[in-house]
Amino acid sequence: MSAPLSNTVPPSLPGDDLWIVLPHLGPGGAQKVAVLAAGHFAARGLRVRLITLLPDQPAVLEPPPGVEHIDLGPLVASDRQRLGPEVDVSDRSPLAIAGRVAALWIGRIRRRLSPLGLRLLLGLQLPLWPPATGWRGGLQRLLLRLTRNVAGPQGARLRQLVQRQRPQRLLALLSRTNMLSALAVWDLPIHLVVSERNDPRLQHLPFPWNRLRPLLYGRADVVTANTSGVLAVLRQFPQPFRRLDLLANPLPQTQRSGERLPLAERAREFLTVCRLVPQKGVDVLLEAFALLPLPIRQTWRLRIVGDGPERASLERQARQLGIAAQVSFEGFCSDPPRFFRQAPIFVLPSRFEGMPNALLEAMGFGLASVVTDASPGPLELVEPGVTGLVVRTGDAAALAAALQQLVEDPDLQRRCGAAAAALLRRHDWPVLEPVWRDLLNLA
Repeated sequence: MSAPLSNTVPPSLPGDDLWIVLPHLGPGGAQKVAVLAAGHFAARGLRVRLITLLPDQPAVLEPPPGVEHIDLGPLVASDRQRLGPEVDVSDRSPLAIAGRVAALWIGRIRRRLSPLGLRLLLGLQLPLWPPATGWRGGLQRLLLRLTRNVAGPQGARLRQLVQRQRPQRLLALLSRTNMLSALAVWDLPIHLVVSERNDPRLQHLPFPWNRLRPLLYGRADVVTANTSGVLAVLRQFPQPFRRLDLLANPLPQTQRSGERLPLAERAREFLTVCRLVPQKGVDVLLEAFALLPLPIRQTWRLRIVGDGPERASLERQARQLGIAAQVSFEGFCSDPPRFFRQAPIFVLPSRFEGMPNALLEAMGFGLASVVTDASPGPLELVEPGVTGLVVRTGDAAALAAALQQLVEDPDLQRRCGAAAAALLRRHDWPVLEPVWRDLLNLA
């Protein structure tokens, strides 16, 4: 259940075992992992909470049984509507009114000066962790203060909640949420694990977050990634982390062969499951489908499961390419396994990725996959000709050729799918649980 949307949150038991912090419970692979992990550990007797930060993000994933969801979004939205700090407006004397006006202007000036001050201090390349003494400590404290100003209501509300309720450990997912969580627990005895889920070289965050990432991650007890490739990138950061390790995505209940249709009974369709945003490269997939030989386009369909801001433009592109009748836009689906069970080929045309859950699930269901070479994560799973095929990022012709190869070679489809399902057994919870417990410092 979600916490009431009020200016308070329900009290926690002393020292909840685990909080999982993420932007929202809308569509997304990180969201699925958060819900899956929360449910797994709650079922084993731990006190677990899901904390979300963003306003105006409807939840499409339900908290698992025994897991409470605290949504800070409404409080963040309320804070943003105010021009300055909340003040008592009951006193209408001229002096009180002047004081409130001054407070509003001071707040505005502070918000404008904080980014400038951050630029100057970040230029000094001063580590934030561990805390220093003397003039270095003074500069660290100033940099932290300016960073908290830039973090805004999300950072402030999370900090207040953490200070008041003191969970024993906190797992943060996704880059900006990782940094806000580091700020929230900075000087508190809370075990912090942050999970980097994209390649930092390709993910461009607005100023100052790219610059702050290596500094704020210094507070984490463990910095994790869900692919070895992203771990290698993190090792190149100028400031070494206390611990850097792999935290692989668990799969939902392992897909068993009895749940999968035999290849001969599966629909003739290419499947992709993703948010409809530029990163995912669905526009390239549409171009590739349009390049397929006419007999394949007449007998195969392209099924796109997911929603997002690019949907209208992608539907328009399908019409312009003359393939709208062969393309299905399914929108968001809370039960993607029903599509994985019936499709033979999965496509991941992304421009960059971490370790996408959709690919893991597709391979677990025994689909042959075609992925781009954009990021190291998918390439750790898809070995060309063994568990799938790999094409150049953004190359519609190469993608079309790979799809055609799988259509025309059912034996290759079958071999890749079977090898993929076998490989994905390493993402079962019984395999991953000891690793998760170690990194989360769970006895």
